[in-house]
Amino acid sequence: MNITKNKSIIVIFVLFLCLGSAILYKYRSKIYYAKKYLIEKEQYRYKATTNPLRDKIPNSPNEIIFGLDLSHHQRHINWKKVAQNPPHFILFKATEGSSHRDSKYKHHIKEARNHNIIVGGYHFFSYQSSGKGQAKHFLKQLQIQKGDILPVLDVEFTGTMQSDEWITQNIADFIDVVENEIGKKPIIYCEIAYYNRYLKPKYGDELQLWLSDFKRKPKNHFIIWQTTDKYKQVGIPGTVDYNIFNGTKSDLMNFTY
Repeated sequence: MNITKNKSIIVIFVLFLCLGSAILYKYRSKIYYAKKYLIEKEQYRYKATTNPLRDKIPNSPNEIIFGLDLSHHQRHINWKKVAQNPPHFILFKATEGSSHRDSKYKHHIKEARNHNIIVGGYHFFSYQSSGKGQAKHFLKQLQIQKGDILPVLDVEFTGTMQSDEWITQNIADFIDVVENEIGKKPIIYCEIAYYNRYLKPKYGDELQLWLSDFKRKPKNHFIIWQTTDKYKQVGIPGTVDYNIFNGTKSDLMNFTY
């Protein structure tokens, strides 16, 4: 009885091994590229882009110029309460890809302007459509006004990405369309690893960076530093992204339209 039971256990174990091997074989290329992606991302993560700028962030928290970035995920905002301790600026998601529009963008940006908060819009870059098409879609929805923060291009690592050449070229196309339209390049939101891999070889220190790093202040040149996504803002349920501007409020005006 025990021998039969042991044989059954061995057979089941062997079947599991075979099944696992078959699954690994089927997805071997995806596993390989996932591993390669993680290794390369880590290699690029903390490399300097250029010589650091002079650190303009004040030591006193009372003098820090801070802002939020919001999207349709923040559906219910009590703007009267936000205005009790308002951020100096807010960047709102406007578009994604070549056709998606953020459902709350127009409402949010109108409310923020009504409460005298400096505003701007950002576009979340997609790897499924051309950079030119995305830029035209973004500018159409953005409807930038004098005094707004310059347009922002949000580029991030995702699970499905094109070749390095495709990414570099289409981001460059996006930047060119925006610059031809408003006379200035967009601000780039990204991780330092992303910038080092896809943008540094072409642009060096030419672009203005909004860097995301939740562990430490970037050693690289940047104009905005996204420090956390756990900030509590009166008037907004849950937590939101918190960003520190690298300078004074008058310096911030240098990055407006």
